[in-house]
Amino acid sequence: MSKQDKSPRRNENPDRVRYGTIIRILKVFGVHLKNQWKLLALALSGLVFSVAMNLLSPWPLKLILDYVILKHPFPEKAAFVQNWLGTDPYTLLMALAMAFLVLQLTDSFISYVFKVGVMVITARIMNDIRERIFAHLQKLSLSFHESFRSGDLVYRLTSDIHELPLLLLGVPLNIFYRLITIVAYIGLMWVMEWRLALIAFSVIPIMSYFHRRIGSGLQTATQKKRSKESDITSLIAENVTAMALVQAYGREDLQQARFVSENRQSLDSGITAMRLSKVFKRISDILVALGTAGVVYYGGTLAMAGTILPGTLVLFAAYLRKLYSPVDKFAGMLLDVAKAQVSGERLLELVESESDVREAPNAAPAPSFKGLLEFRNVDFAYRKGIEVFNNLNFIAVPGETVAIVGHSGAGKSTFVSLLLRFYDPQAGQILIDGRDLREFTLKSLRSRMTVLMQEAKLFNKTVRENIEFGKAGATEEEIVRAATLAQAHDFIIQMPEGYDTMISEGGDNLSGGQLQRLNIARAIIRNTPILILDEPATALDAKVEAKIHEALAELTQGKTTFIIAHKFATITRAGKTLVLEKGQPAAFGTHEQLLNNSPAYRELYELQLGLRLDYAREDDTQKDLVAAG
Repeated sequence: MSKQDKSPRRNENPDRVRYGTIIRILKVFGVHLKNQWKLLALALSGLVFSVAMNLLSPWPLKLILDYVILKHPFPEKAAFVQNWLGTDPYTLLMALAMAFLVLQLTDSFISYVFKVGVMVITARIMNDIRERIFAHLQKLSLSFHESFRSGDLVYRLTSDIHELPLLLLGVPLNIFYRLITIVAYIGLMWVMEWRLALIAFSVIPIMSYFHRRIGSGLQTATQKKRSKESDITSLIAENVTAMALVQAYGREDLQQARFVSENRQSLDSGITAMRLSKVFKRISDILVALGTAGVVYYGGTLAMAGTILPGTLVLFAAYLRKLYSPVDKFAGMLLDVAKAQVSGERLLELVESESDVREAPNAAPAPSFKGLLEFRNVDFAYRKGIEVFNNLNFIAVPGETVAIVGHSGAGKSTFVSLLLRFYDPQAGQILIDGRDLREFTLKSLRSRMTVLMQEAKLFNKTVRENIEFGKAGATEEEIVRAATLAQAHDFIIQMPEGYDTMISEGGDNLSGGQLQRLNIARAIIRNTPILILDEPATALDAKVEAKIHEALAELTQGKTTFIIAHKFATITRAGKTLVLEKGQPAAFGTHEQLLNNSPAYRELYELQLGLRLDYAREDDTQKDLVAAG
């Protein structure tokens, strides 16, 4: 199955905020806020105090201008200031200046507490969500992982996830802050001078109109940019993992052209988004300037007429800037919501994905199997119309070693995937010791099996940790014994730090044979009743391969073993061989039986050895060839 971007919502209209989607995102991920309720309460308190400090901060300036510099008499409501501080103007000036400083420092401290609290909450919920999604991905079936590009998944967990706290925390807090700010300033400005307030408020509808018009294009450009960034991440991951192939085929120019094309499309979208963002900001600035100019002009006429004091005009101008800022950002916040919505949808898609392979509600831990395996009337297709098995029937008895052979696409790998429950058949049953695999929990079922992959997948950990990966809590003695059986101990102890040597990413500090031997050691240490070996002697020289086969012979003793094999040197060591052809068991028997009775097996044998045998004659030459198999 090819990996592709499976985001089904990408083609939906990105130009608007979809509130139904946002509610779903909040319901799914909002639970992570519950554990942070104390910090959240502190942050909300900080917001309320911050608004109060912003309302009070300009008042010392008004009092200084009106009652200290211009020496207007204090009104009755503010007479307590003069009664408390006296009438000396320098004393009043010093006191009011100190009051201004205290208000600013208090506001600064409250802002610090609030911002640190929000940062801590954001970091914690982002950490929790990332762990949740990662754990969920581990449980999803192989079909899910095969249908997603690895680069896209990495981008979602590393980039998209940074946008999610905006919806969960940033937007609710901003809405709360801006609403109480707008309500508080509008109320106070209206009480102070309703005529000036009307002029100030007249700009707000115009500002909202332009925000909606420009915001639509900005949302589209932002969504396209994030989509292209995801494509670029996937392309980089793909190219890095296939670098040897790219260079071997001399296709660097082709890959560079692909990257340049994707990168420039991302650049174009980014430039469009930045340009619209700046237009968005400039229009806001112009409207704010118009509103402020109107207030200053009309307020100036009122001050010259003696209707209001000059300090009131200064206070009004200060409030005006504070009012326009949340209104401006409130409209602009919709753009951030739309951008975060795209990321939230992409993460929601991961969390809401369900595994094709599910445990039954009454699934029980798997016992220690004897190893009797049966495929009974099994039908399986990866997708509709792409059938692999049709009414497959097969039995392997305990302790039997069965090689599985067939042309490419015959179903060898699918056989193993069904046995491990990476997939479930659409019809029929797979039974172990007479019980359906679906009766057992997935983890316990797989713990009773050992899989030796053809491609040695090692982690960026120590040699010891890579071997121990096969059996959690393995003792040092078990680790060394597994390495010895896998013919790996000798080269391990010659490494700079022995078993504590770090294996580099991709195993670049080891040869192919060394990687495979560590892979085998990891399989040996599990010691399970069922073994699945996928061409276990790949990348080994003849001498080491012979020793590996000796170790595997000891390992498979008394265990039901399946060997996915192409090399007849491996096949002939199995007790029996299952030949798959077009999803059906074409033949089953020993090597010699199949050579005589199975055209499909004989064709594979001839192709590999480059021979053409006359099986109507059982002469000595043929017997020698069979024995050499």
